[in-house]
Amino acid sequence: MREKWNNYFINIQNKYNMNMNENKPIVIFIDGKDITKSLDHNLIQENKGSFNDIFEQTIKYFSNKFNCLVISGVDEASFIIKDTKKLKKILSTKKFKAQDIVSVFSQLFYKYFNDRYINRPIYWHCKCSNIPYGKINSYIKYRSKTIHELNLTYFLKRRNVQDAGKIKLTKKEEICNKINEYNKIKRFVKGRLYKNGKMIDIESYLNNKIVEIPEYERKEIEEYIDIKKL
Repeated sequence: MREKWNNYFINIQNKYNMNMNENKPIVIFIDGKDITKSLDHNLIQENKGSFNDIFEQTIKYFSNKFNCLVISGVDEASFIIKDTKKLKKILSTKKFKAQDIVSVFSQLFYKYFNDRYINRPIYWHCKCSNIPYGKINSYIKYRSKTIHELNLTYFLKRRNVQDAGKIKLTKKEEICNKINEYNKIKRFVKGRLYKNGKMIDIESYLNNKIVEIPEYERKEIEEYIDIKKL
């Protein structure tokens, strides 16, 4: 009788814990909780110790650890893991379950990031899914488009532009190009792509070429820009 009840509740538990196919690429999507609307963080600033700097360090570390591609922008990143053997090493179960992957990965990401970030702790939303091998480039294009829109919206909100999220993309670009500070983020406005811990050019990758982007020097941080001062 006890075994019957155990099986009953385990079946319910597994019903809401989707099986992942370890023979197909697994995408782990992570984004900061309530970050873009927070006054405590400036996601545009690229100085040493800034959110952007620590976010990139964290992405590079896990991109190298799992030998995977990552496309990132603002406060979100998508880890595209083709070789799932390394991912399996962090799981305590032989089966690939969505909840297990999300739970373990988000905790590892949280610890690595917050051990290095000088501001208050950042919490993360996390999701995972399978995609076909033939859809990796399409997924990168899709994420690049959403990152582009998110970058422009965030940049305009930092300049107190009302209803920035409701403005059409072409109009957003027109407004941003009139602001001098926009040139500081324009090179990565459609996202940053990493492969095995190295940043590479997105367009080149989509055209079957690997072109590494050289490391750039980050300056010492002076102070966080307060949105209320803008």
